[in-house]
Amino acid sequence: MKTHKAAKHGINVVWFSCDQDNCDYKVKQAINLKRHKRDIHNIGVRWHQCDSCGYVAKQAGNLKRHKRNTHNIGVVVWHQCDSCDYKFKLASNLKKQKRRIHK
Repeated sequence: MKTHKAAKHGINVVWFSCDQDNCDYKVKQAINLKRHKRDIHNIGVRWHQCDSCGYVAKQAGNLKRHKRNTHNIGVVVWHQCDSCDYKFKLASNLKKQKRRIHK
């Protein structure tokens, strides 16, 4: 409840500020500051490396997506075009196909 009041209503707000040089980032929740430091300043990063190539990612989900889309490792969900024989690993590519080719 304390976190909710601070985040949503500005009651008893404790600001968390980034301590890196020339960074004015500040947030109401410590987890967001931790995420900022990881993503922007590479502090506290646990790198996830692909064992099939040199790809590295900060987040495990990005590595999982890379393996699935690049190396066909894991569950690959194919998106079949209903107007032709093409199929795509990414739903966004199917949407582009429909928009560009089939209009």
